[in-house]
Formats: sequence, structure tokens, C-alpha cells
Amino acid sequence: MKWLLILIFITGCGGYRYAQQDNPLSQYGISSLSVPMFFNYSNLPEVSHNFTRETYRLLSRYPGLKLKSGYHSESDAILIGIIKTPEKMKDTLVPSNLRVAQDKAGTAIGDVRQDFYIPGTTDVSFILQIIIIKKPTEEELTLLKSGLGDKVKLTSRIIFNDTIPLRSQYTREIFDNEEVSVTATQNAGIQRKVTKTLAEQAAISIRDMILYAF
Repeated sequence: MKWLLILIFITGCGGYRYAQQDNPLSQYGISSLSVPMFFNYSNLPEVSHNFTRETYRLLSRYPGLKLKSGYHSESDAILIGIIKTPEKMKDTLVPSNLRVAQDKAGTAIGDVRQDFYIPGTTDVSFILQIIIIKKPTEEELTLLKSGLGDKVKLTSRIIFNDTIPLRSQYTREIFDNEEVSVTATQNAGIQRKVTKTLAEQAAISIRDMILYAF
């Protein structure tokens, strides 16, 4: 009898987990979801694609959830993603671990400015707002995408309206002599990689938000 009860318990839990894995939004009566390109309200260009792609890719793992790229009015709901940063770039990309430039590129910089420093690392911060709403009107979409969107309360049709803080740090490459001229290009590539990593983290946070909201 003891082992029978344990088997029943495991089977019951397994069925529950499968239902959650099948479609995490089924508890809200959503079987199809539109995922249009995230809105980029940040001061960094070309970040929407990574965030949209990673979120779509992760949610597409649930076979019971029919995803549609872009906006489709026939979908049960739409997922709105809004990427934000602080207003000023200096607050979005915050330098740290300052190093004396002459120590790394003395020939290129010279000895005129002994107090010329460059950052060794850069802290990056985003805020991602995620809204899931059933059958929105054009007016509702306009409001949710506006600066007032994060203040809209949950209703029977607005399933989620949450913000996710995202932070990371990357080490800046510093080159000597003739390689100094390509430093900006190298660091731009590193920044893109960090943005992609943050997008992957955001997708996991969105999944967890949906799975464990209640």
C-alpha cells in the first residue's frame, strides 16, 4: 500500500508538470499567442531583434502553445515587449575599473594628458517590460506602449504587466600601438554579445514569470 501511494503521488505530480510544460498559458485560457517585434525605447540601437528572438525561441518549446511571429488579431493574446534604459547613455553604460591610458597605449596617446583614463569594464543595464493581453484594441495597444503602460493594472484580459531588470558587465579590450584604432570595433562586438546574453536571461525570466505567477 505504501509503494502504491508513492506511485500515485509521483504519477499525479508528473501529470501536473506535463500540463505546465505543454502550455504554460493554458491556465489563462490562451492557446495561441502573437509575439511582435519588441519595442526599443532604449538608447542602444538594434537590440529588439535579440530580445524578440530569444523569447519566441524559448516559448516555442511548448507544443500546446501556438506562437505567431508579428501581430495577428485572431490570436488569443499578444505579448508586448518594451525595452528601456535610463535616459542618459552614461547611466546605461557605466564605466568602472578605470585604467591609465598611457599604460596601455602610450605611443598613440602621448604624454600630454597624464590624467587620461579608460574604463576596464562596463556595466550594462536594461529594463524589460512584458505585457500579455487578450484580444487588445488599437487604443489599448497604444496606451500599453506609451509611458503610462507600466501603470496599467491587471484585469481579466491583461494577464501580465511586469518589468524585469537586466544587468551585466563586460571587460573592455585594450590594444597597444597600431591596434588602438580598432578598439571601438572590438568593444562593439563584445557589447553585442552581452546584449544577446541578457536577451537569453530575459527569455528565461519571462518563462518563469508565466509558470510561477501563482
